[in-house]
Order: sequence, then C-alpha cells, then structure tokens
Amino acid sequence: MRHSPSRSPWRALPQSLPAEYRDLVSDLRRLKDRSHLSLTELGRTTAISKSSWERYLNAKQFPPRHAVQALCRAAQVSEEAVLPEWERADAAWSRRGETTFLAECEPDRTTAHRGHGANVRESKTTRSFMHRTLLAASALIAARPWATTVGVLLLCTAMLAPAAVIHASYGTGPTAAARPPICRLRSCEGRDPLTTACEDPITVGSRTAADGTRLEIRLSPSCQAGWVRSWPTHRGFRIEVTSPKGHAQAATAPTARPTAGDMVTTPMISAGHAMGLRCCYYPSAGQPGRECFDAGS
Repeated sequence: MRHSPSRSPWRALPQSLPAEYRDLVSDLRRLKDRSHLSLTELGRTTAISKSSWERYLNAKQFPPRHAVQALCRAAQVSEEAVLPEWERADAAWSRRGETTFLAECEPDRTTAHRGHGANVRESKTTRSFMHRTLLAASALIAARPWATTVGVLLLCTAMLAPAAVIHASYGTGPTAAARPPICRLRSCEGRDPLTTACEDPITVGSRTAADGTRLEIRLSPSCQAGWVRSWPTHRGFRIEVTSPKGHAQAATAPTARPTAGDMVTTPMISAGHAMGLRCCYYPSAGQPGRECFDAGS
C-alpha cells in the first residue's frame, strides 16, 4: 500500500496580490494535495519541473494555462471547473502594472478640493483688502486735494501687489511644473522610458508567456515611441521589441538573482503608431525557442 507523502504547511500568500490570484493559488494547492503527489512526483507526472511548481504554488510566479491543465489531470479534476478561475486571475494580474501606474498619476481628490477652498478664501481676502484701500484713498482725496498724488500711488500699490502675488503663485503651480517630453521618434531610440518624461503610455499588446512571465508592449503617443516591459523576472531571459521599420531594441534580465518586484524594460524604439510593433520573448539559454506577438494581441 502506497503511503501519501508528508505535507508541509503552505506559506501564507502576500496580501498585495489580487484576490483572484490568491483564490487561484489556494485552489491549485488543494488540487496538489488531492493528487497525493510530492512536488518531485508532480514534476515527473506533468513534465513541469519541481522548482516551477514551487514558484507557482507559492505565488512567486504566475502559473501558465498549460500548468493548470496538467495539475487538473494529475488530480483527476475537470479543467472546466478551474480554467475560468485562471482566466479571471490572469486578467487581474495583467492589470497590476497598469493599476500601479494610474494610482501614482491620479491626484488626491480630497487634497485638490481643500486646495480649491483655500484659493477661494485667499481671493475673498484680496478683494476685501482692495476695497478698504480704495475707500481710504477716496476719503483722503476729498478731504485734501493736495493728497491726490498720494491716493493714486496707494491705489496703484493696492492693485499691483495682489497681481504680483497671484502671478507668482501661478508660476510655481502644476502648469509650470509639467515637463514636456525630451525626445520624439528617432531621438528616443535607445533611451530609458523611465527618464524621458513620456508620461502618457498605453498598453497596445500583452501576453502571459508559457512560463508565467507577463509581457506588455507600451506606446507613448506624445513621444511617438514604444517599448516592452515584463515581470516577474528571472535570470537569463531576453525580450526584444521591433518597430514597423524593422528596427529592434532588446533587454536581458540581470545575471544576479532578481528580487520579487523587479521589472525589466527594453530601451525605447521610434513608433508613430502601434501598428507593426512586435515583441519577442526568449525564456533563457537553457530553454531554446521564443514566443512572439504583435501590438493589438
């Protein structure tokens, strides 16, 4: 009689993961336990390495579709019961980078409302000051005609001083702080997209590779340039972006052991539009082959 392998307690999943992703990993853990297979046995049964299963079941790497299907077969469970959950988790995970970007760029509505209220109060105070100054100047001119010149000077001072204050406040506001893009088309070639003030990127194509690596083709309409970003990272993989005119830019993951939050981004490539942008992913030197997709995928 075969004895079930001893099971070690699963480590807690990070709360920062999307809820759909956490639910998927929890169900995959239950399927693994139901199969009564150790990670080594599961690797032999599914032709997926033990280390890959360790990453999938501990949420270190997003599980690809074929891995979920293989685990369903090992646990003798219908794929139709699990694949819809995988699709929801994949959609939530792929929106993570976009959500982070939007959260960083969107202003705090409460702060903005408070700032508006402060500007209204400042405007009322300025008008009240000007009104009092005009009344004082009029009384002085009526009582002593020789003081007309003094009244005019006071009036000019009262009008110019608030204008100077308002002009200075606009000079240091958000409009003055906005940075125009520092490159466009060919001048963006080879640049780091994080340092070029191309702050309006959109995702024009995305895919989850067979090993769980997320790939996104990004395009900045203001800079008319594109690039590819990917996560999570692992040693040895390479990504490449090709433009409509056949130019290419590539990036390779660091040889040092990457951390959980690392993201790899290719240098920029000139692209006036998304049509023709293409991404190719090379898993590592030990895993020959590549996966390619076009913008719009």
